[in-house]
Amino acid sequence: MKGRKALGAAVAVMVALAAVGVVAASAGAARSHILPQGFRYAAEIKAKVTYDGTYKIHQSGFQRCSTGEGETKVPTHEEATLHIDRVATFSHITVPVALPDELGKAVGKLGLQPTITTPGKISQDHSTLDIEDSLAVPNAESEGCRAETVVCHWDLSAAPGTGLEEITAHDLGDKLTTWAINVLGVNRVSGPPCAVGEGGGELSTILADSKKLYPEGLTNFPEVVISTALGNHFHQLLDKPRLSFNPVIDTPESGSANCATHLNEEEESCTNSVTGTTAIELHRLFFYKTKQAYPR
Repeated sequence: MKGRKALGAAVAVMVALAAVGVVAASAGAARSHILPQGFRYAAEIKAKVTYDGTYKIHQSGFQRCSTGEGETKVPTHEEATLHIDRVATFSHITVPVALPDELGKAVGKLGLQPTITTPGKISQDHSTLDIEDSLAVPNAESEGCRAETVVCHWDLSAAPGTGLEEITAHDLGDKLTTWAINVLGVNRVSGPPCAVGEGGGELSTILADSKKLYPEGLTNFPEVVISTALGNHFHQLLDKPRLSFNPVIDTPESGSANCATHLNEEEESCTNSVTGTTAIELHRLFFYKTKQAYPR
């Protein structure tokens, strides 16, 4: 009899504990609809972006040349190489570390876009622009024209008093894909006079050509991803005070369809590509936490 009573008591205790567990679970489920005070939703970080990328474009075709004997077409080629090799450092960037699903209804009040709060500085800069072009010129001692090679070189450096201040969100329609920083900034282009043109103008032309390599919604040259939406790097900073990774910037070599738009494809051709390496270092400084509870 005593054994039965003991067994009955044990069962009663187990039932009671189970009931308590159900109540606790219910309470936990209820609490899941509330974002508690002290919830970590954002962080202040510093970042270092090491970028070493090269955009190269090669075009071949013809130039028309007029002389006293008439007009001729001279085969020509142009190769431009834009090399961005620099380090960008950021002492303060505010980034979201909570995912939208975690914030729920509170995303309208606590959701934020990454923001550079102190402009980034460029250092260790070895960026250059080189162009080798051939120009059609009349022959001095004979009829017709010939191609004369022209070589131009410019050094690029960050313009004094400027910094990197923007983080760009790339998306595919309503779906965010990446946050990226363009390490180009405002540049001073210096070099000797060149028959091809002025360095600043050539830089703008080449950058415009480079954008044709990239489908809409992806980063452009010389941008680098500092966080993806899938496998969110900012979110990982909740558990990791430091994070390092190497975004890929290489593109396949592309032909005339994604190159200059003014080509006569029967007589001209064009290829371009981006190659290089990057390194991202994110260092968490501190968290931003909710000062009150919010409904999710």
